[in-house]
Amino acid sequence: MEGKDDILGQPSPKRPRRTWRDRCSGISIIILLVCSTLASYCLIGSHLGWTKSRFTADGVTRAVGHVVWGSCDTWSLPRAECGSIIVPLDYFDRDAGTASIALARYPASKTPKKGIVLFNPGGPGGSGKFFIARAGPALQAVVGEDYDVVGFDPRGIGESEPKTQCFDGDLSYTTFARNTILARSYDTASNLSLPEARDRLVIDYLEADALYHTQFDICRKTMGDKLKYMGTSTVVRDIDFITTQLEGPEAFINFYGFSYGTILGQYLVNMFPDRIGRVAIDGVADAVVWATKPYYTWYKDWLSSTTPAYDIFLTRCSEVGPAICPLAKKTGEDPSRIRDRIEVFVDGLYYKPIPVPFAGTPGVLTSGRARMYLLMALQRPSNWQVASAGLAQAIAGNGTFVMDATELVFGDDMARQAVSCNDNAPFKVPPAEEVVDALLDVFHNVSRLGLAVVTTEPDAGCQYWPVTPPERFQGPWNHTLSSPILILSNSADPVTPISSGKLVNKLLGSSSRLLVQDSPGHCTLALPSSCTLNATRSYFADGTLPAEGTVCKTDFPPFSDPEELASAFASGEEGQRLEAQAQLEQILPLARRGLPFDQVLLV
Repeated sequence: MEGKDDILGQPSPKRPRRTWRDRCSGISIIILLVCSTLASYCLIGSHLGWTKSRFTADGVTRAVGHVVWGSCDTWSLPRAECGSIIVPLDYFDRDAGTASIALARYPASKTPKKGIVLFNPGGPGGSGKFFIARAGPALQAVVGEDYDVVGFDPRGIGESEPKTQCFDGDLSYTTFARNTILARSYDTASNLSLPEARDRLVIDYLEADALYHTQFDICRKTMGDKLKYMGTSTVVRDIDFITTQLEGPEAFINFYGFSYGTILGQYLVNMFPDRIGRVAIDGVADAVVWATKPYYTWYKDWLSSTTPAYDIFLTRCSEVGPAICPLAKKTGEDPSRIRDRIEVFVDGLYYKPIPVPFAGTPGVLTSGRARMYLLMALQRPSNWQVASAGLAQAIAGNGTFVMDATELVFGDDMARQAVSCNDNAPFKVPPAEEVVDALLDVFHNVSRLGLAVVTTEPDAGCQYWPVTPPERFQGPWNHTLSSPILILSNSADPVTPISSGKLVNKLLGSSSRLLVQDSPGHCTLALPSSCTLNATRSYFADGTLPAEGTVCKTDFPPFSDPEELASAFASGEEGQRLEAQAQLEQILPLARRGLPFDQVLLV
């Protein structure tokens, strides 16, 4: 797409963005001014011929750019507004049709209003609509009450249309994947010799590879070319389009992304560097390898902070003792002894899995599932007391809690893969031995949980992706931005390591500032920190960046006493904002996985 403008007049990633003044002259400028005054959708609709494109749903026909707001469902907060916007299906092909992007908005409670902040909770597959409708005031505690906070369901996800729906009829993706390697993960034991482990894992990988091939063949048959419009590059153009429609053609883009949302943020600031207002990314993933390298090469860097997070879990378990962390035998026990008990149990499952007849979905607890459980648990230190109790039950012979926690719960159908595979540069089908050797390298040299990430973060198999997106942004990643962005990383994030935050900060140079929160968990919201919260509010208030090298502590450590937390949250405005952070920690994982808000995540 280099050197080519899309049909809305937006630049390709390789060209600097031109303002409307550069693109228009004479009567065109007059038309734009009139349209932006009367209705924002007139700007793009009539000026560029989009009035001929329509989206029809439930008997109602709407033009591109048309926004509808109304009430939300019963699960939403009272002041939340829900709706949708009609966007081009393909920004480079007027004849391709249209898409409908689901929206939610929680209006500012203070004046004068600064504008809007768009949010993405992560995934890919997370619902921004549900996130805002359920967590609007808590998000305003982070960015400021003088912003409208707006969420959207990205292409193919949630209530946006067309929706990624590869499996139809009586066959769901959950049914297809259940009890396969895609759900139970890879089984191995740390005491196996390298040849033994390699031989077993090659067999497992060949099963997984056949399943990947099968699922994407099904996608090709049921969805066809609709699949190619779900990639991050297209979603970024939707963000630009939504901002223009809601705020006007000269508005800067304000955005806050968590986890995968940080990849979306990196695409955004490098595709539209001259349109950036206030952008924060939290729990940073490496967009460079995401876009350019095969999935099995990602994990060595992805899990580089996993062992430090695990060490904190074990140390804190020892400090609080068995009354709060039942994995410990006594308060002050050597953390290595706790680790050894866990490792012996997990290795033992390789040789003798535990039957779990009374789980929500009965099955067997294997070493692969147990490692999935641990990796998922490390992401939520606020829940370590519950997670440790569940693992202690499994060690005692009852695997129900662990089995339920690791049941396949990632969003709807294959919405995640539709994003990651559209983004990923094509690569040839790799030899099984090459993939297994890469995974074993992570297992032995980075983290014993290294095999679990393949299934807890299901992006594998893109070598069989059946379509080519209209645009696949692959850099450069080092643009000079109209405004610097804020990068937030935990020092011990088990799945989006501090190294990724440092990389983005290095690439963007003076166009970014990195704030490190000294804590475990996925994203800084994993534990409340008034230091991080105040820095983020200051940034969104007036662009103030934290001092170079800022490291924030958390207000409470993992395994904190619930009564102590409740007392702290009850005290003053600062306590209320910390409580808002804690609420977001509960809601964010649900939104990220595209799950209903009446569901409880066990880890």
